[in-house]
Amino acid sequence: MRLHHQPRSRSTRVLWLLEELGIHFDLTVMSRDMKQTPEYRALHPLGRSPVLEEEGGPVFESAALILHIADQNLDAGLIAPLGSHERALQYQWCFFGMTDSEGALMDIARQLWGSGEADPGIIERAAARFVATAEVVASALGDDDYLVGNSFSVADIVVGSVLGFARTGEITELPAGVVPSVDRLEARPARQRAVAVAVPE
Repeated sequence: MRLHHQPRSRSTRVLWLLEELGIHFDLTVMSRDMKQTPEYRALHPLGRSPVLEEEGGPVFESAALILHIADQNLDAGLIAPLGSHERALQYQWCFFGMTDSEGALMDIARQLWGSGEADPGIIERAAARFVATAEVVASALGDDDYLVGNSFSVADIVVGSVLGFARTGEITELPAGVVPSVDRLEARPARQRAVAVAVPE
């Protein structure tokens, strides 16, 4: 299989998972411009990353890829058995991270990075929504290191990467309650290897 990866994008979380698994994969590192070619658009109609090319064809959406790849490597223990309550909780946190947490951050990012003048009201409301989601994560963690069964899993990859985006993207301040968790996740060697991949010149 081949991962089409743009550094400093959502595809970093997929690369992180692959590095955690330590399995063989091919990697194509892309710039933003490379995603707009007809060849790449045939893999992702909107020209976004990541895309995973596998035997059956291309698949996109980072959280979907994380769940799919974890399913293909069940022995690694990064996703719970099908039908278990733990699997349901992993789904829950993956979707929570992508919709509630990242949705709030992207509302801020559109204001900060857009061509027009930023609307402070939108930023303030979105920041409050993000803080609320971070508090939910902090409460769920309690004294544990990880979200589901206190064992590192796909839930931590998705939620941790989204929370970390607030800091690395300089979107908004990372609430204190989740800082230790994000620091711990970002210190993982597999995460550091994924982040170290550079945009091609």
